[in-house]
Amino acid sequence: MKRGSIISAVWIIFGVPVILAAQGRYLERMDESFRASENRPLEVYMEVDAGEVIVERGSDFLEGLVWMRFTEGQYRAKIDFDERLNRLKLVLSKKNWFSWRGSGRRGIDEEATIELRLPHGVDILFDSDIKAGEVTMEMGGLRLREFYLHNWAGEVEVRFGSPNPIKMDFLGIRSSVGELRLDVLGNARFSKADINAGIGEIDIDFSGDLLDGSSAKVDLDIGEGSIYLPDDVGVKMSIGGGWSFLSQKNLDRSFTRRGDTYYSDDYDEAARKFSVRITPGLGELNVDR
Repeated sequence: MKRGSIISAVWIIFGVPVILAAQGRYLERMDESFRASENRPLEVYMEVDAGEVIVERGSDFLEGLVWMRFTEGQYRAKIDFDERLNRLKLVLSKKNWFSWRGSGRRGIDEEATIELRLPHGVDILFDSDIKAGEVTMEMGGLRLREFYLHNWAGEVEVRFGSPNPIKMDFLGIRSSVGELRLDVLGNARFSKADINAGIGEIDIDFSGDLLDGSSAKVDLDIGEGSIYLPDDVGVKMSIGGGWSFLSQKNLDRSFTRRGDTYYSDDYDEAARKFSVRITPGLGELNVDR
C-alpha cells in the first residue's frame, strides 16, 4: 500500500475485548485517524468522565490520531469527526458511577486511557471537560487559537514546550479539586488568560514567549499557589479580592508597590509588558521571578 493511502486511511476497532493475560484485564479499544481541512479551524471537543488523558502535537501537518483503551463493559466511547464542519468530538463516559471500582470482570480495577495527537498545520479551537483522572497535555508547537480546559478532580499538567505559531485569543483553565501545573505558559502566546483553581495545589510558570500587552487573571480558593513570572518582561501585578486577607503572601523583592499595584523594577523600561491580577484564597501565595 502506498504511503498516501496509509495516511488517509481511517480505521475503527470497537467492541473487541483485548485480554492482557499478565494482568488479567479485559479491555475494549477504539482507534481512528482523521484528516483536518486547511480551509477552516479544526474544532476539538473532549468529554471524559474518568481516566488518563494525554494530548500532544502529532507528527503530521493535517493528519491526527486518537487511541482509546477502557475496561470492557464499564464505559461508553465515541470518536466522531465531521469533515464538513472540520470538527472532532471525543466522548468517554462512565456507564455507572456507583459501581465499585473493582466490580468489573474478575474484580479487576477499571482502566481508561485516551490519547490524542493533533495536527500542527491547522488553526485549532480546543475545548475539554474532564471530570476525574490524570491529565497530561504537551501543546507546544500547535496552532491554538483558543484553549479551554475544565478538570473537576485529579492531577493536571499542561505544558507549552515550544511557542504557539499564532496568537491565542483566549486561554481558560479551571481545576476544581486537585493539583494543577502549568509550565512555560508564555509560549501559549495568549492575549488573555483566565485561570481558576478551587481546592488544591497550583503551580503556574508564565515564562516563554509572552505577547506584549497580554494579561491574565488567576483565582485561587483554598490551597498553596506558586506563580513564576518571567524576568525578561515588565510585569504589573494586582493582588486582592476574595479571601485575600486570609492568605499568606510571599512576593519577589523585585516588585515595588505603587498604591494598590505592584510593578517589577524594570517595568517602565521593558520592551514587553505583562499584567496579572491575582485573587488569592485561603492558604499561601508565592510569587517569584
